[in-house]
Amino acid sequence: MSGTTLRVFLRPSLVALLAVLLFSGVAPAVAPVAAASPATDRESLWTQRCLAWERVLTPNRACVYGDTSSRVVVALVGDSHASHLFPAIDRIAKAHHWKLVVMVKVSCGFVDIRIRNIALGREYRECATWNRNVLSRLSVLRPARTIVAMSRRAVHAIRSIDASSGAKGRSLARMIRQVPGPVTVIVDSPFARINVPVCIARRGAASCAIPKATALSVGLGSIERTAAASSGASLVDLTRATCAAWPCPVVVRRMTVFRDEEHFTATYSRTVLGSPGGVLDKALVAHLR
Repeated sequence: MSGTTLRVFLRPSLVALLAVLLFSGVAPAVAPVAAASPATDRESLWTQRCLAWERVLTPNRACVYGDTSSRVVVALVGDSHASHLFPAIDRIAKAHHWKLVVMVKVSCGFVDIRIRNIALGREYRECATWNRNVLSRLSVLRPARTIVAMSRRAVHAIRSIDASSGAKGRSLARMIRQVPGPVTVIVDSPFARINVPVCIARRGAASCAIPKATALSVGLGSIERTAAASSGASLVDLTRATCAAWPCPVVVRRMTVFRDEEHFTATYSRTVLGSPGGVLDKALVAHLR
């Protein structure tokens, strides 16, 4: 989440329902509320206690999606940039009858270096604990495939020796090597640098297209490529699927691509990135053979 604390604004009726379910200890099995605008077009994990907030230490075991009766288990691990891919991966998991176990936490990349959380203003110790607990859960689940995705901009290393993309990639590789079974790493999303829905409302979609240098900034893909080369993990790059032309369009098939500076809208993630026969679908199917 690039260190920014998130806030959710829900309808009163949904808040009441969530309160009942939260106090009962059951994860809400409700359909996501239709987004009033692209800015609120978020994945359902937000309202189902399945995108963990800063102080949460242990993954919610109720966060199981896809074909929940399947014996083929796929895990989704990472931060909010794994979470915004959830609608796509959940659609693919359902189509191929995989059980999808989700373990994602805001601003918590899958790394073993000491990092700082901007919102908390201190070392993100909760992330280190969370990642250890994720590894413990994976050791029990032993997924057929673990999918890892994370923001390159949210890994704020405390030590200067850990600050380079290479160091972060090697850190990710060390974590991957502890995962039982094969791993797929998804390259981070392009960076818009602008609040896309606001820009569209003020200037129009054509004027808000993202320049190539901006989209690929902050070393897009370097962390993941280093990690994959060092760990043997498979690599999936969705950049061309997202930015089919330059500058990168922010509206595709009448769908807004980003809900802010860097997160996909749930509609775009599910409809475009999760499409049958698409880049992600083909890659995951090939990796699970």
